[in-house]
Amino acid sequence: MSRPHNLTLLLACQAITTLGLMVFVPIMPLYVTTLAQVGAEAAEWSSLALAAPALGTLCFASHVGKWCDRFGYRRLLLVSLTLFVASMLLMALSPGIHGFMLGRLLQGISTIGVVLTAFIGYVSDDASRGRSLGLQESAIACGALAGPVLGGVMLDYWSLKPLLIASAVLTGVAGGVLWSQLREPEKAIPVRGALFGGLHTVLTHGALRNWMLAACLVQAAAFAFVNVFPLYLAAHFPAMDTMASRIGLLHALGWLATMLAGPVWGQLNDQGAPRRHFTYAAMGCALSVALLAAVDHIWLVALLRIGQGACYAALMQSVLLACSRQWPISEYGHVTGSSRSFMVVGQLLGPLLIMLLLPVLPPVGLIWPIVLLFVASGLLVLSNPAAEVSFVELEQ
Repeated sequence: MSRPHNLTLLLACQAITTLGLMVFVPIMPLYVTTLAQVGAEAAEWSSLALAAPALGTLCFASHVGKWCDRFGYRRLLLVSLTLFVASMLLMALSPGIHGFMLGRLLQGISTIGVVLTAFIGYVSDDASRGRSLGLQESAIACGALAGPVLGGVMLDYWSLKPLLIASAVLTGVAGGVLWSQLREPEKAIPVRGALFGGLHTVLTHGALRNWMLAACLVQAAAFAFVNVFPLYLAAHFPAMDTMASRIGLLHALGWLATMLAGPVWGQLNDQGAPRRHFTYAAMGCALSVALLAAVDHIWLVALLRIGQGACYAALMQSVLLACSRQWPISEYGHVTGSSRSFMVVGQLLGPLLIMLLLPVLPPVGLIWPIVLLFVASGLLVLSNPAAEVSFVELEQ
């Protein structure tokens, strides 16, 4: 089976599963209130439901990446897709909050994003891995763009359950196609003395540590921004009507820019230095967020969201490509799983930071900690020239 064909199948699966993952993001508080056993604690259950997949991924991402290297990518992908389908069905068919929460936790335990990222990178050669990761970023953005829109429409005019069931069925069909069409890539021979040791290796390997800490900071900034953006708009444009629709549209513009810019950054990374591109993009995100404090028209906010989305498209794929270059391909799954673990830590820390700062800073002032997180991530990578050196170059 050709590499382009394998890549196309994996990217399609990525878009479908991301749609299922993102359905609840903007409407979780509304959906939770429709479940039994919620009562007056709807806000607390909503927060727990949003965090549950991240907790599941955090616990299993590094292990699943290691198992991909050991037992094979195709086999782990089937297991991951099976767990993901089960989680969607459990959420769709559970009338109460406890079954729904179990489904959310199982969604994270499936670590579908980790396995797909590792598989996509593993079946790509060294010269085109950046482009493949860029296309994956576009597939993620496509699912992230469609999921919330479909989820909101279904909840307003019908029910979310048919969409969840349809997503589970589509994922199951995609899994069947992948199982019949994909072939396990040839197993790479481990390199003597280059065994990746998980967290211990990250902490003792300077370049790798900086990349993963930068990924954590970027995700913390991105998820903090999701929390702050509605507060910023309400405070900065108090007379604006149809606030919810405007927020959804502005987020969609950002994801659209990410979808279009992802492959461009991927090709640039193949041709040049991920370290430089990551730094430019992180500073671009910081600037686009900082300028929000100075604009007085909603169309300027839209332009800044487009710029932020285009810059954000470079960040995660640059981290994954740079980290993969630090170690031989035989360790690719384990390195990818560890990278995803650091990203998930950032997803949890960002909203927690905003929660702690809410009593201290006004809504518009909350954008400045986000700016600092983006700047810190860029400086962290820029300050370490070893982050540009690949494993092959070290061997030579």
